[in-house]
Amino acid sequence: AASQDAEVKALNGQQARALSQIKSVFEDKEVCLLHGVTSSGKTEVYVNLIKEYLDAGKQVLYLVPEIALTTQLVNRLKLYFGESLSVYHSKYSVHERVEVWNNVLHKRQKAQLVLGARSAVLLPFDNLGLIVVDEEHEPAYKQEETPRYHGRDVAVYRAKLNEATCILGSATPSV
Repeated sequence: AASQDAEVKALNGQQARALSQIKSVFEDKEVCLLHGVTSSGKTEVYVNLIKEYLDAGKQVLYLVPEIALTTQLVNRLKLYFGESLSVYHSKYSVHERVEVWNNVLHKRQKAQLVLGARSAVLLPFDNLGLIVVDEEHEPAYKQEETPRYHGRDVAVYRAKLNEATCILGSATPSV
């Protein structure tokens, strides 16, 4: 179970309905779109969903399109999930990235929830329960150098391979 520093906030009516609908979709499908305008509270829905997966002993991957978006989000997630959170992106040193890689591989407590940019989708999860792809429409998920891949598309496929669920969040969903 996740060690928490703060209680997850109660959802408002609209967020609670969205969470209920997401769970309903996950009964039949691996992928769900959370369509909500900016500042509509999608992150709180993600946090409630993440908590359920962590409490069930599953690993969670939370993808963001750009490293610049991580600082505020890291602070927010640390508040809820404490030491269960690791961060993985290209601005970290090779040593720091290898440490996260090994923590994920060995299912250590401090890597039950990984927040990262597109390359985090390639980490060696084997108990993955949920992938959150925030701002799934962003072009930053597309890797232009070799190896070429689209982080969002790999996340959807990865969820299928790992028998996990994947939630795509966006105010302007891609077609």
